[in-house]
This record gives sequence, structure tokens and C-alpha cells, in this order.
Amino acid sequence: MRLAIDRHWAAAHRDPTVLTGGLKLHDIEIASEHLQGTYVIRNFAEFEAALRLFWRTARGTDPPGRTRDLIDGVAATRRVPNGAHTNAHAVREYRNALVHVREEEVDPIPIAAARGHVCRFFAFLPPTW
Repeated sequence: MRLAIDRHWAAAHRDPTVLTGGLKLHDIEIASEHLQGTYVIRNFAEFEAALRLFWRTARGTDPPGRTRDLIDGVAATRRVPNGAHTNAHAVREYRNALVHVREEEVDPIPIAAARGHVCRFFAFLPPTW
């Protein structure tokens, strides 16, 4: 997506007629600025869905409603080390800051780091559920 946005911006900068349907150069710039956050949100959604599936499969019960409790419960069950547990929560908090209007500041987490944090957490789950 980064390549597509960058190429479209460059093409539109050279020739504004490539912008159709009311699209403006500024719209491409806004999309570019929000690209990392968009992928963090999507990546975390997959992480949360997988944790919920793991919980149902491993415990045979409905998972907790709050994602914080879900992460804590899986971490306790699978003995996830504190660093991996804390990093998963950092991604959750960043995702929440992106999705919800919040007053508190949250440090941004690049998509590669966010992906690494949730993958590290997943490393403590069994290979098959």
C-alpha cells in the first residue's frame, strides 16, 4: 500500500487530472499519514479474534468481553512472560487510541513492531488448538 500511495501521489503531483471522483492531492497525503495506523488496527483485530478462538477451543467457554481481560487470561494460562504480555497491551492501547478519541497520549507503535509484539505473544500458544 505504501508503494501504491506514493506512486499515486507522485503521478497526481505531475498530472492532477489522474485524480477523479473529487479526490484531491491532500486526500492522498492524509491516507499516507494514516496508513501505519490502519494496518495496526487491522493486525490487532486479527490478534484479538485469534485469542478469542483460542480461548473457546482451549477452555470450552466464552472468552471475556474486554480484550484486556482476554490478554491477561491467555497470558496467565500459557505463562506468557511479562515483556510479551506488556507489549501486547501496548499494542492494544495504541489501537484503542487510534480507534477511540482519547485524552491521554499513547506512544505510536510502527506496524512492524506491533506485528512482532503480537507474534511474540502467539509464540506461547500451542502450535495446534
